[in-house]
Amino acid sequence: MDWSHWLPVDRAWAVPCENHHPLTPFTRSTAHGAGWQWRIPLQHRMGNGHVFSSSFIGEQAAADLLMSRLDAPALADPRLLKFVTGKRRKLWNKNVVAVGLASGFLEPLESTSIHLIQNTIARLTTFFPYTRFDAADIAEFNRQSDFEFERIRDFIILHYHATERDDTPFWNHVRTMDIPDTLAQKLALWKSNARIFRDSMELFSEISWVEVLLGQRVVPTGYHPLVDT
Repeated sequence: MDWSHWLPVDRAWAVPCENHHPLTPFTRSTAHGAGWQWRIPLQHRMGNGHVFSSSFIGEQAAADLLMSRLDAPALADPRLLKFVTGKRRKLWNKNVVAVGLASGFLEPLESTSIHLIQNTIARLTTFFPYTRFDAADIAEFNRQSDFEFERIRDFIILHYHATERDDTPFWNHVRTMDIPDTLAQKLALWKSNARIFRDSMELFSEISWVEVLLGQRVVPTGYHPLVDT
């Protein structure tokens, strides 16, 4: 299942550089014209990368932008990574279970890969067969996996769709594009009376959704009347 029509970034340049002091205790994500840049301070170096959409900026231009925005001299040449955001239609098919990058990839804006690996292994342990495969177990495993991937997908899409930027074709595209029905429903509930519901075992909590929505000035038109008491 290809989700690049909702999450069109499909490339990343990655490069380490020397530490920049004082060392900051957080990761920084900075929006660029056709994607975003990560900056991750470590004790021995600083990790940097530019995640971008090749439909809106060329690979060399994206690399040049990254190298011009480093806080310190690079320690290596930048390395290009190519990917498509999406997942397999069935993580468990017959006697094969896909885990990690074999199951799919969600762009790294929220760094969910390790969580998905851990949860897939835990879910497989729950449904793992003894001497036979049961179709009901496989179907439920796949349903839960689909749910988890799709809800994480929606949360990442929100970061782009809720933008106020209109200065480049990339940001105009993601701001005005159609979004999944599941995300549209969440946004409608929020915009009406500031309601956020966490379904089942969604990864991101109500607080996470509120932080992104209010942080990007998506303000509801009403609120629960109990607030007035």
